[in-house]
Amino acid sequence: MRAALAGGKNMMAKVGNPFLIFILLLMALSLSACGGSPWRYDAGVPAKPAGLVAVAQDGAVALSWAPAVGATTYNVYYATAPGVSAGTAQKMAGVSGTSVVLPGLLNNTRYYLAVSAVNAKGEGAFSDEASATPVPGAFRQSDLEGSWRFQALVTGAGARWMRGVASIDVAGSVTVASYLDSNGSSAAPAELFTAMTMHPDGTVSQNGAAAGFHGVLSAGVFKDLLVATAPLAGSSGMLVILQKSVPGITYSPADVKGTGRLAAGPLPYVYHQLSGGGLKEWEYASCQVGQDQGVTYLSIKGPTPRELPGGGSKVLGLSITPDGIVSEAPYPGVVPQPAALITHGVMSADKMTVVATATDSGGRPLLRIMQLVHPPSVSLAASYYLLSGLTGDYGCHELDGGAPGWSYGGAAVDALGGMSFSNFRDAGGASTAPAGFTVSLDQQGGMTTVSDPSYNGQLSYFKELAVSTRTAADGGSRLSVALRRAP
Repeated sequence: MRAALAGGKNMMAKVGNPFLIFILLLMALSLSACGGSPWRYDAGVPAKPAGLVAVAQDGAVALSWAPAVGATTYNVYYATAPGVSAGTAQKMAGVSGTSVVLPGLLNNTRYYLAVSAVNAKGEGAFSDEASATPVPGAFRQSDLEGSWRFQALVTGAGARWMRGVASIDVAGSVTVASYLDSNGSSAAPAELFTAMTMHPDGTVSQNGAAAGFHGVLSAGVFKDLLVATAPLAGSSGMLVILQKSVPGITYSPADVKGTGRLAAGPLPYVYHQLSGGGLKEWEYASCQVGQDQGVTYLSIKGPTPRELPGGGSKVLGLSITPDGIVSEAPYPGVVPQPAALITHGVMSADKMTVVATATDSGGRPLLRIMQLVHPPSVSLAASYYLLSGLTGDYGCHELDGGAPGWSYGGAAVDALGGMSFSNFRDAGGASTAPAGFTVSLDQQGGMTTVSDPSYNGQLSYFKELAVSTRTAADGGSRLSVALRRAP
């Protein structure tokens, strides 16, 4: 008993040691912080972000990076000297995603940037630095902001058309508000849209699942047309056209009918079309619409022979809603009818182009681009369409109706109509630009070339858009859309 009491006194004496009490308190606090268990893992602050990419814009820099393990939000630091630190750099805190645009920067000034990840435990290490120099340009990230209606044709496996409405915020993040495809699905593919970055040269890219997206924005006054090609899951490829809804622009039947006067008379238009699925062919037609909105086909072409719809008589009626949705309705008893009728076309803000998707009588999905030769009230002068109006640099995107044979690149047209290509890429990874050729331009903006009888093209009235169809050397049907680049 005396030994036990002595042992107890010795223990109390040890515990009464101030240094030992301090150590025991520290251990208790540590166990409490870990939930009371010495085996519970505390991940601590998040990992260091990797893969930081900086893209210069006009007065801004667009940043993107890979997700960091354990991150809740991110802080972005930027300065005009290397060696970015919290004490020397400006800070944008609480970024929720893995991309952001830093606005309000000075052009022609190099900025050095770094990103850190943050969670409840604190802020992690800075990423490796990136740098970029904002430069003046015709395009800004804000050009993408707004509501866009899109139409796309998918070829290869899972051929279908897609259409819907998407909104793009100031940082480029895309939200699909509505979606429908020819298979009846209302769920947009994950790789269709993620976040878009506007580059100073007018090209547009995306990140994440949509990183294969390559686009170009029109340089016109509205900057309302965006054309792109991209791969989709399942060995598919697509050509997608987005049209911005411009505030203040409304539409009326006068936008899609002739005047009934001798001066302007019937309203001429052409369309280029590509179908996927079963019969993968291009189609080119020349039409006119009267004051009654009745449409007469003047000619129609394709890789295989086609009957002239209506046999030279008015065969359908054209209508438009106040928000610019264009549709066709057949005239009863008139034969032959067109193989496809448009029920959902979207007119551009300049009221000269209609982009539509549809399914033809054979069940094949298609994309059609209609171009008015001139505005309804304008009497076209014989000297309006000249080769000098075609001269310039373009961003081109092309789709094959069969295999997912999309391609994109630059095109330059000289004063004699000589067309050459550069910066070419296709779905197979090839980068050798196709051979150039020389085009001729008729008095209504029609484009032809003696080197390829299958080639049919049309320059838009405001000379910002050129659309063409042709049969390639491998027998495939091609639809090409070219947007003029800013000078």
